[in-house]
Amino acid sequence: MTKPFRLGVVFTHPTQHHAPLWRELNQQPGLSVHTFYLCNENQIGGDRQLGSTEPWDVDLLSGYPHEFLKTWTGKTASTTTKGLLNPALINRLTRAQVDAVFLPSFYTLSYRLTILLCKLRGIPLIMQNDATVITDAQQSSLRRLSKAALYPWMYNLADHWISSGDHNEIYLRHYGVSPDVVVRGCYPVDRDRYETTIAQNQDEIQRLRQSLSWDEHTILYCFTGKYIERKNPFEFIEAIARAHQQDARIRGVMIGGGELAPAIDRRLAEMKGEVVNIGFVNQSKLPLHYAAMDVFVSTSRSDPHPLVISEAMAAGCPPILSDRCGNWGYSDTVQHRYNGLVYPSGQGEALTQAILALTNPQTRYLYSDRAREIFAGQDLKLELQAFLAVIKQIQARSNPAKLTPQAAPQTPISTL
Repeated sequence: MTKPFRLGVVFTHPTQHHAPLWRELNQQPGLSVHTFYLCNENQIGGDRQLGSTEPWDVDLLSGYPHEFLKTWTGKTASTTTKGLLNPALINRLTRAQVDAVFLPSFYTLSYRLTILLCKLRGIPLIMQNDATVITDAQQSSLRRLSKAALYPWMYNLADHWISSGDHNEIYLRHYGVSPDVVVRGCYPVDRDRYETTIAQNQDEIQRLRQSLSWDEHTILYCFTGKYIERKNPFEFIEAIARAHQQDARIRGVMIGGGELAPAIDRRLAEMKGEVVNIGFVNQSKLPLHYAAMDVFVSTSRSDPHPLVISEAMAAGCPPILSDRCGNWGYSDTVQHRYNGLVYPSGQGEALTQAILALTNPQTRYLYSDRAREIFAGQDLKLELQAFLAVIKQIQARSNPAKLTPQAAPQTPISTL
């Protein structure tokens, strides 16, 4: 009997985006997945930057083997930090237990230990991140110089890369990763969960929309995320206020929380209801809130590939985003004037005009249909196929006669 291909995953903590991927991978014929979590963030408490103490309320742990590794102190960490060091990886990541390892970054000490173990033991290493040259451009000259010196060496420690979008592919090439070791994927969103939740809760969606609208003519623009400087929430608030002066149907809805929440609430108290802050919404209800909106807006000053944009598109919510978000491109999540609009970050008047442009129902409905269309090709299934393609490559090199997982052909990276 042929042994299954054993993929070890080293990840900081369970997330709503990747846990469904581990579950799907573990269900593939001839493939088993074991996930090693470095901490239990989101399981015993909420996201600190969101100002929430609520654990995520969707299942992130069933359907695949996993364990929470203790740190060098002998305890399970509850938050993600750079200093996370989980010595048990030394005994877990051996050729006797895994055939390849997936790792998302170099961020923690445990991630760096994983790379060392893979190199010493000859275990193929697969990596993926959402980094872009867009966000690099805002870093100091010294940091960019350091990365230019170190990253070509660091990034080529991985044997295989899965890219997450157009700008991410440019980033990998910039730091010397050969296109031959890159397979196109995406940062996954579980489309099935979104579509099922929305289909089963139409009445609740209508009640939610009515509670947020002035009347049946209201057009709702949504901001979702952490209320922090990098996400630039005040650009959203002020643009909505200006747009409302020209079209009284326009209203903004903010979902999230964080350190800027008190300042946001003070600003909204000075207004006349043009923007409403409903605060934190847990994972099980987020699809309903997106489905109740007309347009999604992301105003970040620096954001590699915010998945809230994909989540909104899964609900048919067309996006407006700043050009400092890494989601836009010729074949990426947002394609300007095809399924959404991209505006220059920091130019509030340009955002105001984009908001006004989507008051046109024909444009909005067209972009909504195309948002679903584009997202359907960039969801969990694309990421699953990318993993299977990489695993097939690893198997072909180690034993050309035996290709166990039923993988699709490799998806080549785009030519930009």
